[in-house]
Amino acid sequence: MIRAPLDMKRFSADEEGVWTMLFARLDGCRAMQAHPLFVQGLERLEISGDHTPDLDAVNTRLMALTGWRGVPVTGLEDGRSFFQLLARREFPVGNFIRDAGDLSYTPAPDIFHDLYGHMPFLADPDYADFCWRFGVSASALADTPEKLLEYERLFWFGVEFPLVETPAGRRIFGGGILSSSGESDYALSEVPEVLPFDLEIIRNQWYRIDIMQARLFVLDRVETLYGCLPAFEAGLGTAAH
Repeated sequence: MIRAPLDMKRFSADEEGVWTMLFARLDGCRAMQAHPLFVQGLERLEISGDHTPDLDAVNTRLMALTGWRGVPVTGLEDGRSFFQLLARREFPVGNFIRDAGDLSYTPAPDIFHDLYGHMPFLADPDYADFCWRFGVSASALADTPEKLLEYERLFWFGVEFPLVETPAGRRIFGGGILSSSGESDYALSEVPEVLPFDLEIIRNQWYRIDIMQARLFVLDRVETLYGCLPAFEAGLGTAAH
């Protein structure tokens, strides 16, 4: 069922300050850790640290580029509703921002995680097309929980938390990492176990949303992610869970 759209809230001066602080803390990440597509997306959508972006204005730019838009939501979407949004070329945007007392963590995805961390990638046509195809594929199996869990794991390790090799070195390619300075430093440190991107390992890989990821996966190139769905779909139902 398609829900009536929410209006994005008006943020207070204190909340605007949180956005500015978060953006400034990630200056080094954008310069040295993030994949270039992320920085290009921020520029194309005119997302800056000056103020919390106007979602309508961002959507106007994004729709013109790839046909996607952000839609305000009140909290964490479950897998079924989330993938249905992707299938409509819509990305959920948390209608709140984390408290200034804890800039590094929010229990549910907020506007900074969603609009800053994820939507810049959707300004790239190839990335946007992958996310749409992902949503269509996952939504077709929305009534099969064990298979939907495999999609959730692929989204987690392939969209939220992937790394990727580039000619300039290893870079961050996941919105869940890029929206946190702590996660960004950790992901490129020697601490986490980093494995080559492998669909069969990922479909069996458990994760928690409230801790730093002990295991991450690195793509050899971004096209590996964009082209992974046929092989992933062919293996559905083989996970041990």
